Amino acid sequence: MNVQGKLDLIEEVLDNGTSIPFSSKIAVDVDAIRTYVGDIRLDLPVEIEKAQDIVEHYNSIIKKASTEASVATSTAQKQADEIVGAAKEHAKGVLDNAEANASSKIAAATEQARRMVESSEIARLAQEYSDKVRSQATTDAEEIVKNAKAEAAAIVQDATNKAEAIKRSVDEWSENMRVATNRYVSDIMKNSDDVLSANIAEIRKARQSLQASIDKR
Repeated sequence: MNVQGKLDLIEEVLDNGTSIPFSSKIAVDVDAIRTYVGDIRLDLPVEIEKAQDIVEHYNSIIKKASTEASVATSTAQKQADEIVGAAKEHAKGVLDNAEANASSKIAAATEQARRMVESSEIARLAQEYSDKVRSQATTDAEEIVKNAKAEAAAIVQDATNKAEAIKRSVDEWSENMRVATNRYVSDIMKNSDDVLSANIAEIRKARQSLQASIDKR
């Protein structure tokens, strides 16, 4: 039987006391009350130890939740870094291919122009055409490089946005988890404190009633 049950028994003994005629005093079973009070004194350390165990248990819950939140944040950061790294690598490949393609076009145009110039009968026309071909090839190459740079920048930006979104999501989850855990542990500790305070109040009340009965005798 817990402390609350023994306090109820003390109240029952007091309620069942015998009124003394021509007096406001009552006769009660003092030995029974002393027995219950002694049991309460023995049980109180156990009740307090239980309350301390509850506090320690939920402190461990808070510690575990904080650890899990830290691991989740670290994992999210790693994923974000991998996404950005892969995007940069892909963008570099796109840019390298574009530059190689542009260089190939210019080289082919230059070779074609050189061969046309070497033909003496169409030297002038070949020169004009070669200049035109080189100009067009240069323009095409610049456009290719420009487009490749834009595509690479877009890829990196998209990867960065995704990485930041993952980090924000994990940070929000971690914060919600910490708040919920703290609230839950606070409620448990408050309930334990209320129960302990109520038990102490009942003990004081019983002692006062017992003392009043003894004084009346």
